[in-house]
Amino acid sequence: MNFNFERTDLYLILLYLGLAVPIGLLDWDYDSWTDAFFERSAYVVFNFITLYVLVFVLLAKFLPERRFVAFFFWTLIFLALMGLVTIQSICLVYNCVNDPWSFQAVFQGALIRVEDVGLLAAFIGGKKIYDAQMRYVKMEKARKESELQSLKNQIDPHFLFNNLNTVDALIDSDPSAAKIYINKLSQLYRYLIGNKDLDVVPIEEELAFAQNYMYLITCRFGDTFQFSLENKLAAGASYLIPPGALQVLLENIVKHNQASLDSPILGRIVLQADKVIVSNKIQERNHPVDSTGTGLNNLKARFAGLTEQAIRITSNGTFTVELPLIKEVD
Repeated sequence: MNFNFERTDLYLILLYLGLAVPIGLLDWDYDSWTDAFFERSAYVVFNFITLYVLVFVLLAKFLPERRFVAFFFWTLIFLALMGLVTIQSICLVYNCVNDPWSFQAVFQGALIRVEDVGLLAAFIGGKKIYDAQMRYVKMEKARKESELQSLKNQIDPHFLFNNLNTVDALIDSDPSAAKIYINKLSQLYRYLIGNKDLDVVPIEEELAFAQNYMYLITCRFGDTFQFSLENKLAAGASYLIPPGALQVLLENIVKHNQASLDSPILGRIVLQADKVIVSNKIQERNHPVDSTGTGLNNLKARFAGLTEQAIRITSNGTFTVELPLIKEVD
């Protein structure tokens, strides 16, 4: 937490003292201008020291660590010291009737310092806390935007390389199908490129993208991979989702499961309430795929930067991923 002494802090202190010093000259009955000069000078020096130590030393040290008891303890010690110095300085100018070293005198001196600078110290301290919070919010926003942009940039080459392999296989086996595949692939890539700078898109656009992607999968694998889409969202409801989110899950279905005509894989996409559920029966490949889980990890990180609701993943014979939908606010 940044508690550096800034120019705006100095301006506020000078403004406060610029008002308090002349007011004090009117309020006190001085025997001479020398006494007035000494007292007002001591007032400025003591209050500046008190303010600086309270806010820029003690508060800056203990608040970030949430050590409130320590802050309270050292504040009392410091105010007692300043109270002692205050009373001693007053006794240099005026004849003190009571013992300036007594507890009552020290308490009175500390009370003078609190009365003189308490309001300003509270205001400056609140300002520093607010400034620190605003800097933290800006830093967090910049960090999340940077992370989201980095994660989205990682998706594009991952998506491209997998589909180029598919095109390469189709060119040899069925050139006409390859042309259709390339056309669909260009539509998909146009979607990703067009939305690469967006954090979210309407769910309807992502569903259209997912349907095109499912076409590419069935074009390549035939009936070994089958898909169903069920929309249970309320009519008129508007939801958002990160672009390409469903592509990651559909791609994982193909990547991690062994499918055949005798035992096809059924991928289900169900939209309900405030989430979209993508599931499939687990049929592990004979030779497990070497995977680092980059796709799902990136997806988790993208959602974490957009909503407090986390992605839910379950695996008990059926692999299920629940993506939270983001409610669109007018």
